[in-house]
Amino acid sequence: MAFGRLRRFEAGLALIVVAAAGIRLAHVLAVAPRTTGLYDAYWFSRVGADVAHGRGFVVPIGSFFSPDFHYAPTAGHPPLYALWLALLFKLGIAGDLTQRAMGTLLGAGTVLLVGLLGRRVRGDRMGLVAASIAALSPLLIAADGALLSETLYGTLSALVLLVAWSFTRRPTLGRAALLGACTALAALTRAEALLLVLVLFIPVALQVGTGRRWLLFGTSVACMAVVLAPWVIRNWNVFGRPLLATDDGTVLVGANNHRAYYGRDIGFWISGLPHPGGNEAQAEDVRRSKALRYARDHAGRVPVVVAARVLREWSFFQPFRLEEQGRSKRVQALGAFYDWLLIVLAVAGAVFLRRLGTPLRVLIAPVWLVTLAAALGYGLVRMREPAELSLSLLAAAGLLGFWDHWRARRRAVAKAAPPG
Repeated sequence: MAFGRLRRFEAGLALIVVAAAGIRLAHVLAVAPRTTGLYDAYWFSRVGADVAHGRGFVVPIGSFFSPDFHYAPTAGHPPLYALWLALLFKLGIAGDLTQRAMGTLLGAGTVLLVGLLGRRVRGDRMGLVAASIAALSPLLIAADGALLSETLYGTLSALVLLVAWSFTRRPTLGRAALLGACTALAALTRAEALLLVLVLFIPVALQVGTGRRWLLFGTSVACMAVVLAPWVIRNWNVFGRPLLATDDGTVLVGANNHRAYYGRDIGFWISGLPHPGGNEAQAEDVRRSKALRYARDHAGRVPVVVAARVLREWSFFQPFRLEEQGRSKRVQALGAFYDWLLIVLAVAGAVFLRRLGTPLRVLIAPVWLVTLAAALGYGLVRMREPAELSLSLLAAAGLLGFWDHWRARRRAVAKAAPPG
């Protein structure tokens, strides 16, 4: 019987994953806009091509026809998604449409991992329902059709949650090491994943026995550092300091300026200060200093701005003020409605799971991660990728909780009804 249930689960999950891949491919072919302009997608594609051609992590400076044209080292973003694109270039998959279509594979992998985690949390039904919710999520679909790092970040975030859940069930040194390594891979895709040390590592370590918790926590952090080390050391050698990416100043200066503090753009990110000269790290120093100085000079506005950032992140403030960058505004708007429903179900699901004694630390860690990142930076819907996984899992628990409650009431009414 157990083998039969397992086979049914595997077959059901496989069908959901295939359907998720089909939906995403159709979205890329028929709905998602082409990648245009000098945005993040251009950086990933350009650097991926340069890596594939053996030039390494560099960006072109100046016109190809200018005698001053040259390539400069870059760490504008963490490297992993650019390496994914470099692999595609190496395989001859070089077009914008075909590379975006390959995001289908990453999106399908995310759905698969969500299903496997749901099964571990509360059995086969939760796994299949959670995978179905993730398969239909407009924001996950939009991410998987854009040439941006969120699609790989979603897959790696799901892997981190699956490993973290296994760690909470049996906290061994090996699982602690694996958790650190997987988290490092996520951080090598989007730097804010480093915040998982605060919102995931510490909470799960605290539920371990006092004698081992800090050993396990230290193991996770040490293994994360080992995986991050090659890229950080490369940047130290190139830019003269250890860093994960050189975009922190750009993030801060775009989030701390007059438009982002006052008026209709409050809490948003505003592209601003042009390149002030020097290498990337030096330019970021100038931007960071300008941003922090502005924040200090307008400290009284900071609480209001932080609130606006968080509300924007969760689509409760100007929910249809959306950034395109390879995403359909209609799909993202649909995602806002979808997530409002999921949030209601997720809250109910958290209550149901709590009543059953299921720990929530792992499941809600991405919610804290996304909220904290927005508070420190800016509110943008596409940054909500890891939290979509939490919403899918908790909403599945909510749906099943309501379903079981309804069935129990029906049975009780039927049992209480007089015969005949």
